[in-house]
Amino acid sequence: MILESDDTDHDDNILFGNDTSTDDSEHGKNSKTVFIESKKKPSNTQSDSSYNFSNYLEIYEQIYKFYCHDEHKQWQLLFSDIIKQSSTPYQILYMFLDHTLSTTNNKKHKMVIPFIEQFKQIKSLNKNIELDETIKHNILLKICRRCLFSQLESIIDIFDLRSIDNRLIVINFINEQIEQHQDIIFISQLTKILKLFEINAIPFEKIIIPLILKSQWETIKFVVEDNKILQRQLLQTIDDLISTDKTKVRCLLAEYSIGINSNYIDIHILKRAARKLLKQYNFDLHDFPNLAMHEKISFLKTLFVRKYLERKNICDNEDDESWSEQIKELIHDNRDLQIKLIDLFVDYTDLDSGDEWARFYNLEDFEIPEQVRIHRQNILKNDTITRSISIKPSICLTKQLKDNIYKPTILLSDIVYIETDSDVDPFLNRFECARCNFGSHLPFVGFDCETFMDPTQRTLNSQIISTIQLASLLISRNQYLYGVFDMLALRLQFDIKSLAELAQRLFCSRDFILLTYNYACDTSSLIENYPSMNDALMQGTAVIDLFRVQQYILEHCPQVFPYYDVLLNSKSRGLSELVRLCFGRPLDKSMQTSDWRKRPLKQAQLIYSVLDARVLVDIALLIEKRTHSLQIPWSWSNFKGYIWTNKAFKKRVGMSQKLENS
Repeated sequence: MILESDDTDHDDNILFGNDTSTDDSEHGKNSKTVFIESKKKPSNTQSDSSYNFSNYLEIYEQIYKFYCHDEHKQWQLLFSDIIKQSSTPYQILYMFLDHTLSTTNNKKHKMVIPFIEQFKQIKSLNKNIELDETIKHNILLKICRRCLFSQLESIIDIFDLRSIDNRLIVINFINEQIEQHQDIIFISQLTKILKLFEINAIPFEKIIIPLILKSQWETIKFVVEDNKILQRQLLQTIDDLISTDKTKVRCLLAEYSIGINSNYIDIHILKRAARKLLKQYNFDLHDFPNLAMHEKISFLKTLFVRKYLERKNICDNEDDESWSEQIKELIHDNRDLQIKLIDLFVDYTDLDSGDEWARFYNLEDFEIPEQVRIHRQNILKNDTITRSISIKPSICLTKQLKDNIYKPTILLSDIVYIETDSDVDPFLNRFECARCNFGSHLPFVGFDCETFMDPTQRTLNSQIISTIQLASLLISRNQYLYGVFDMLALRLQFDIKSLAELAQRLFCSRDFILLTYNYACDTSSLIENYPSMNDALMQGTAVIDLFRVQQYILEHCPQVFPYYDVLLNSKSRGLSELVRLCFGRPLDKSMQTSDWRKRPLKQAQLIYSVLDARVLVDIALLIEKRTHSLQIPWSWSNFKGYIWTNKAFKKRVGMSQKLENS
């Protein structure tokens, strides 16, 4: 087959339509001459049967030039003469299509449909034209591989692939290609043919598994569409593929003749895809046990990171107790999770805790890692030399660590706990009235949320909002005022309108400046929990994001931060690092792993919850003081109002619409 392209293209948007040209035009005369001359060249039936297109190249180029010049009648007449003169017209059509799709010239590809439509007209006038059996395989193998999906319908129609006999040929061919698993893009195209046929001759799993393993999500989306049964089948198939039981996975692949080693399946990609699909299709995580298991393991790992890495050596008995309660609730009586728990203790070199939890769950020696088993035996022998150091630091060390964190005094009596809708307005009124007693700008109000993840109910990336915290300094009384909104209680009392009004008063207030840190992250959680807040959140006219203020100061005037050091400057840009830059000590995170689902909240949790909101006000006041003393021009109005990137804006608006529809 000769591959060529033409540089004489003129129009990129050629339409197939009526033409006023006549047969006596110069192009019309040329077309007859070209066709007559081509007939003089050696040509026989054998050349047709072997699909030798060389005799037609000159004619093809003449047709293409007519087509580019919108002289449709001329190219149609020339093409019709070729078809009518051939003893195997379908072979001629096949060769023209094959050559068209073989070129790298996308303009020529637009001729596929016009060729087919013209052939239909010829066939309607000549009922004796029969389909050549020999070309069916090549139609599937070559034409269907390269054509656009928009062209498939016409190709299926003109080559009569929907007939009873031809359907069987198509199904067997597709089945064979899927089993060979060689060209996933081709398989995607063939899958679309099946979709057009509207038949289920090949099992759904056999079609979908190769597409899943090669991440052909657009084709998968096309196959599944809005069919809830197929959506569930898709998720169930992914769930089976991510099973920790490799024997089951191998059996699944063997059942559908899919030749791929189960060890090469990328579980992480499939888990991420399953999470998105679960949310998109609005299914319950409980229906997919393997995915639920992976989510619980991920959450288990998150708890360990919070306990051993984020908190480091900070000891808090109440928080440790809460951590243990979450572990017990998460694992329950699942033996696999119990064993995974002990493995994680080994990873974090806490053999004492590993042994304690192994005894708590009555795990046998053969079920636990060797390190814990040896440790257990040493304890029984009273051999304390090899025992690991307890994770609980001494009282002196605990005091020393607590002295090295920023934790301003917060009185419980200054915290207003709001759990009924009737208490919301009176509390916000106190903030809004404070503007009269403030200085050159509106008063600062710090904003923060406490969230929790519940992998037994939702996917891991879903944050459920437990509380919203506000904090502000009342200048007239030189006293902080804190509010903790219990959103688990209030969400049951608020209607959509009330939630929208609350968001408007907070994020678009004209009476105070709302200080946040990493506002984009907060909006994702808030919109997911409360779609009706979307409009106010996206406007954010009262918002100042101290994350962006931090970036600006570090770039333009780092001397504003008292504890900035070029040599010791951390690459971190988190709130804890901002607190260190301002006050010399990182933020207290001792209660981060608390269980924020349970009510009533503990006193320590209430004090901890308002800390992040309070510290935002402290930071803003310090920046104001430092810029004034250093004579650095400063205006908060330069940072007020959140500016969204197009991508972030579309993402959140789309998220809100999807949640409202569901």
